[in-house]
Amino acid sequence: MKPLIIVLTCIMMGFCLLFGVLQANALNFSSRLPFITHNKALVIHQPSRALPDFSFEKAGKVAFTNASLKGKWTLFFVGYTFCPDVCPSTLADLDRVYPNLQNDQNTRTQVVFVSVDPNRDKAEQLADYVSYFNPNFIGVTSTHKQLWPFVTKLGLIYSIVEKSEKEEYYLVDHSASIVLINPDGKFHATFKASRNEQGINHVNMDLMVEDIKNIQASYKQDQTIK
Repeated sequence: MKPLIIVLTCIMMGFCLLFGVLQANALNFSSRLPFITHNKALVIHQPSRALPDFSFEKAGKVAFTNASLKGKWTLFFVGYTFCPDVCPSTLADLDRVYPNLQNDQNTRTQVVFVSVDPNRDKAEQLADYVSYFNPNFIGVTSTHKQLWPFVTKLGLIYSIVEKSEKEEYYLVDHSASIVLINPDGKFHATFKASRNEQGINHVNMDLMVEDIKNIQASYKQDQTIK
């Protein structure tokens, strides 16, 4: 009987120890979050990550580089102008919430649409495309040699459906998530996409705006402490 009691006691102690470890990890994780959010699609990267050097092109043969991110909050979204669903619906949603993306400096977060289809999407065409949704939106692109490492560094992906050289119309599979870059030009957060009732991958814009405001407030507080 005594050995059985000892075994049961050891098992109970093991469960208590395991529970304590799990609780401690949960508390530590919570303490690392800068604020409370109910948005399960939000992933905050702590610490924020540096981006690889890049140089994209926008209309007027103007370069869009790492320096273009400094001092501003930026939302990156990848896609292409021939996209039949995700891109137009996301850009329309971003236009709807754009007036609410205002920072303390009375400037709005810049929205940058990165085309991963440079074969068909040229800078001038991109400018016309994004301006249709909002004249303040920025369209950029580059070669796949630059696009691929940049996109994957953001935790996003894209792939061109197999096509022949003569095929003009083809699809490009790409992530529908939206990435937030902080004024230091670093990768700060990701808003993951999920399928809506129409079967289209999308980001909940209202929750995103709420979280961005909290992120910006937390960022400002950290800068004040520094």
